[in-house]
Amino acid sequence: MRAVLFDLDGTLMETAPELTDALNDTLRRHALPAVDEARVRGWIGDGARALLAKAFTHAGATPAAAAAAWQGFHRDYSARCGTRSFLFPGARELLARLGTAGIRTALLTNKESAFAHRLLVRHDLASAFDLIVAGDTLAVKKPDPGVVMHALQKLHVEPRQALLLGDSRTDVRTARAAGIAVQIVRHGYPQGVLAGADAPDAFIDHFDDFDPGACRHAPAT
Repeated sequence: MRAVLFDLDGTLMETAPELTDALNDTLRRHALPAVDEARVRGWIGDGARALLAKAFTHAGATPAAAAAAWQGFHRDYSARCGTRSFLFPGARELLARLGTAGIRTALLTNKESAFAHRLLVRHDLASAFDLIVAGDTLAVKKPDPGVVMHALQKLHVEPRQALLLGDSRTDVRTARAAGIAVQIVRHGYPQGVLAGADAPDAFIDHFDDFDPGACRHAPAT
């Protein structure tokens, strides 16, 4: 294995508490009902714009209202971003271990680059990756395989030499579409049951258990 591609929210970091805070700041300003963190956990994974749209739809508001609220939510999340998030145990050590082993790393997140960068700086990971591909880096985002192919091209790595480590159905589908292996952490935001076509090559309970060499490549379906 020559490269590990990481998801961010729910994989490396717990971000649901501050995302919930920011959503509720925006919802209150629009006289809409607040949402609880458990529900927000089921919405995370497609980027901040999609998260806001889901919250407004849940509150009975229109997509147009959500779009009009974007700038306000951007300010709200900018204020909250990094305030209640934290790294999952072993995440920092795993990144260091991969670096020592000469395995290249990339961050593939659907989170907008401004928010991703703020989180990485807040948690002292700004220089931890060889490459960062955020939700607004390309014209496409996960689960489009173009995100992975872009990263592999930049890292000079073949698909059979790479693995995606994520937490969700989106991550599994991204890896499958790109023809790379995928492992899933159990502590994240899975977006549903990960079984059948959405089953990863392996689940891991703790980053100490992660062994990129033990994961067999699974072809796209």
